[in-house]
Amino acid sequence: MNDFQKQLTRFPNEIKRAFSPGFVFVLENGHFWHFPARQWTDSQVKNYFFERFAQEGHFVFYPEQKLKHFVIEEQPDLFIVIPYTPREDND
Repeated sequence: MNDFQKQLTRFPNEIKRAFSPGFVFVLENGHFWHFPARQWTDSQVKNYFFERFAQEGHFVFYPEQKLKHFVIEEQPDLFIVIPYTPREDND
């Protein structure tokens, strides 16, 4: 089990059932919180967390689970999960 999967198990099933695109779910120091981010770009999400923590982060995508993980290396007690709808390329 990778670290993302292990961290994800910390979310109660009630919260995981609420996962839907347009929301950001956060586990911070044992506390869960979420907020709407409908139609936010990845840059807007990055800016939100940069303004809040004054530290850069990056995304790791899990398309098979339809989840993005936003990682801020300097904040190990922060776990950010963003449900999304993967787009298929029609090339």
